[in-house]
Amino acid sequence: MKTLKEQAADLKAQMLGLVDASKAAGRDLTAAEGNWIEDTAEKVRDLNRRQVKAEESAALMAKLVKPVGPGYGGPDDSRTSGGGVGSSWSKAVMAQMDQAAAHLGVKALLSGEVGTPAAVEIADLPLIPLRLLDLVARTPLEEGNTFSYLRQTVLQNNAAVVADGAVKPTSVFTFQEVEDRARVVAHLSEPFPLRYLNDHEGLADVLDSQMLTGVLHEVEHQLVAGDGLGENFTGILSTAGVTDVAFATDVLTTIRHARTVLEGKNENPTAWVFNPEDLEALDLMREDGATGGFLMDSAAADTIFGPGVKRVSSLAVPAGTALLADWSQVRVRVREGASTLAATQAGDLWSKNQVQLRSEGRYCNQMKRPQAVAVVHLAA
Repeated sequence: MKTLKEQAADLKAQMLGLVDASKAAGRDLTAAEGNWIEDTAEKVRDLNRRQVKAEESAALMAKLVKPVGPGYGGPDDSRTSGGGVGSSWSKAVMAQMDQAAAHLGVKALLSGEVGTPAAVEIADLPLIPLRLLDLVARTPLEEGNTFSYLRQTVLQNNAAVVADGAVKPTSVFTFQEVEDRARVVAHLSEPFPLRYLNDHEGLADVLDSQMLTGVLHEVEHQLVAGDGLGENFTGILSTAGVTDVAFATDVLTTIRHARTVLEGKNENPTAWVFNPEDLEALDLMREDGATGGFLMDSAAADTIFGPGVKRVSSLAVPAGTALLADWSQVRVRVREGASTLAATQAGDLWSKNQVQLRSEGRYCNQMKRPQAVAVVHLAA
């Protein structure tokens, strides 16, 4: 089918052809021909108005069809604006949208017709983690939606001094093959007037940032608390073999004991993750419980939490529970990085001149050695 611009050009050519023919014949247009030209000229004006609207929509769509920057995307990740992976991904999406909607002359996603190519560029972890996801390496899932890996379930080191001729001891390194798949994490915005994007320049970026953040918050929640049922991840709290550390005497004793438990398993923890309320309570602890000096200076923190062991907060961790782990043993696999798309023609959106956004990505988690993660109970 022809685009709006092509349809308008055809009608213009027909009108010019009729006028040229009448001039060549040395006559004026007939009344019927004059009426036809007036009607056709109005059709051309309508097509031109629609074309202008389509180009405005295309510009707005281009703002919303942006690649996820290195890693997860979201407001604190950089955006790829040059000729890298993100740029080629954006161009690929735009090309698909052009092809699917060429006959309408509008670059808008038609529901169910356009797929999005993967954007799984991986970045180094930040030196100063601000959230749980900053502690976890992410690796691309390149060969399909499903994958398998080996999970170590037993690590028992029995190395010992051995006399000549004696039987050497056997250490136990047991692995289990785990099969899993990526899950779609997504949400929609409410439909809203398309003119909002025309009238308020920064709205597209604000909504894009907020919707991508929502996707990442759910990925973090699933990484910790997914129960493995239906489309949920099998999160840390539901994974067999994680190290359980019971409450012992008081919060500080329990936290210090958790380090001992992991060290006894030859694990080297790298960071704590607390619920924000629990972390606040620890930071504000006083010597006499109310008005004395704060306990958590740098020296006390190193003594309790471990020298150089980082602390971050996460709403994904239930209050009264903390996680201490060697986070190199946890992965997030990325099949398709989070992106935001906009639709103006699906359902009733076209007739109401509305737009609706959709942010989604495909992710799964990978627990390489569950015993390297301690679930620490901060209350009796």
